[in-house]
Amino acid sequence: MPAVNYDNHAADVRFPVTRGDDENMPLQFGVVVVDGVVTTPLDITGRTYTSSVATGRGGTVVATPTVTVDNAALGMLTVSLTDAQTDALVNATYIWDLVENPTTTSESTLIVGRMTVSGRATI
Repeated sequence: MPAVNYDNHAADVRFPVTRGDDENMPLQFGVVVVDGVVTTPLDITGRTYTSSVATGRGGTVVATPTVTVDNAALGMLTVSLTDAQTDALVNATYIWDLVENPTTTSESTLIVGRMTVSGRATI
């Protein structure tokens, strides 16, 4: 599970997917991250999240992943794409993001990263 250090700057988190598969990216947010491990979790209780996948920065949005808070007290959530959503990803790379408290005055972009898409060996 990638550990994301909350430092008021968008983190660069890679999201590899296989076209046509269900994909899940579990994340844990922390105020202290040491060697990729959260040592002090960030409590995200009461916060909301959205995610999008676009052709590039400012490009066309091609998918809207589901964001599920798994354990708010420990800062854990999962970003998910269905097999139908990944099957529609025909390019090799996209940009994805995770936004906290969207459409509010406290909106904050937590992640802007690259999504790499690989195909199956068989169809």
